[in-house]
Amino acid sequence: MSSAKSSKSVDLSYIKRIVSEVMGEELWNGFYDVVTTERPRIDMYDDGSTITLIAEAPGILNPQDVLISVTGNRLNIRGISKDKYQRNRPGKTLKSECLYGAFNRFIDLPCSVDENNIKAVYENGMLEIVIQKTSGTDDKTIEIEFKK
Repeated sequence: MSSAKSSKSVDLSYIKRIVSEVMGEELWNGFYDVVTTERPRIDMYDDGSTITLIAEAPGILNPQDVLISVTGNRLNIRGISKDKYQRNRPGKTLKSECLYGAFNRFIDLPCSVDENNIKAVYENGMLEIVIQKTSGTDDKTIEIEFKK
């Protein structure tokens, strides 16, 4: 059996296509959830004047367990989520999918923001962060001086 490709190279798009043909496209649904290590997972919205982030953050028991900071247009969410249920349950664990422990996530914001105008609310395991956008432009054009 001959192949035009080296036996050492792997074409992942080819493998994905073949697996999808055999197993169905739904196999890949939720694949991101399995392979991502970024925590907390977020949704980000822009309403024109603010950027809103909704972060999954179950297990935060105290305000001291999470810290939010902004430097420039980069947001950092770090903290620790605690499992207050599993350790207190009798018997053995049959399935454990929930992620607990330390997390540290840097998020690049799509625009300039007002670092002094940020509101964060934690409720029912979800962290909502609302950041006021600045009125300045995000892009700066640099004029190039040509010398001959």
